[in-house]
Amino acid sequence: GDIGAIQQILSVGNAGVARIPAKHGGPARTLAELWVTVQDRQGELARLFADAADLGVNIEDVRIDHEPERPVGSVHVWVEESNAEAVLEALNGRGWPAHR
Repeated sequence: GDIGAIQQILSVGNAGVARIPAKHGGPARTLAELWVTVQDRQGELARLFADAADLGVNIEDVRIDHEPERPVGSVHVWVEESNAEAVLEALNGRGWPAHR
């Protein structure tokens, strides 16, 4: 029940997390999560990744959620925050239903 002690523990933990190097030992970067609807068909995920590469975008992380009873999935991609809006616009322009 000691709020001060809990705050201290959380503060020390946050400071420790801040010292963990990011990808390839570099500084931490701010990432944005984008949701892209992908048809559940062979090659669609590869096409999404190829389109991202054509746009010069590095997908930092990815998660796929399948939607029961529907022929689509939701692909969550993380990109650098500074590129997020341009990536969304470009993906939508290539026919990918994408949003933040």
